[in-house]
Amino acid sequence: MKKFLQILPLFLIISLFGQNVSDYQYIYVPQKFTDFEQNKYGLNDLLQAKLKQKRFIILNENKTEWPMEAKQDPCQVLNADVVNTSNIFKNRLKIEFKDCQNKTIASIEGKSFIKEFDEGLRDALQNATNSIAISNYKKAVALQKEESQKEKQSVEEVKNIQIVPAPKTLATADQKAEVYQNGSLTLHQIFLTNGEFILVNPNNSIPYATFKPSTKKEVYRVQLQDGSATIGYLENGSIVVELTNTDGSLRKEIFEKK
Repeated sequence: MKKFLQILPLFLIISLFGQNVSDYQYIYVPQKFTDFEQNKYGLNDLLQAKLKQKRFIILNENKTEWPMEAKQDPCQVLNADVVNTSNIFKNRLKIEFKDCQNKTIASIEGKSFIKEFDEGLRDALQNATNSIAISNYKKAVALQKEESQKEKQSVEEVKNIQIVPAPKTLATADQKAEVYQNGSLTLHQIFLTNGEFILVNPNNSIPYATFKPSTKKEVYRVQLQDGSATIGYLENGSIVVELTNTDGSLRKEIFEKK
């Protein structure tokens, strides 16, 4: 095993940053890399050839020749670069892929024990490209569309949720609705079970407020028509509801018995 490791021509270090190289369709390969002159040792041609084998579409310096979708949305394009990380013992380089925001999507290192620069660096580059997955762009787009559709469907489901109005309770001789007023607002008090009651506008089937008893006498936990929660209580024959102002302070809404 030790002997095998000594002759192993490849060590790959891959750093992933969320999105994968295979999620893209287009890769821009510049004529000149950071640490290598134009097509030095044939690295540019080799990288393009290897990426094409992985079903990527290679883009060059001339953006007028780019596909329309790549022109319109540069964030569909990955930018490739090759950095020389060699030392005195071995030829080594790193392929970096960055997105349109210059965020590193992947950093892939390839090594070779071939001493000659020309052959050794090409061997290191080829070893590095072996770990790049085949472009899975169409599947990635399909998954994105599916997730988008699910999110849209969830939003629509929320929009379509209907508030079920409280059943109208008919006042009888034994249960006559009490009437309360707050200025021009007139509400009917309808008693439910377990000490609960609602205040409802005769012109609206949705209760203005629902009152549920608390542990303290004549003090209630209140759910308002908009779904917010507060407290209410009985005071001198009136029903008092505490509401919150926009500045966070509280005010009393007092409904007097008519």
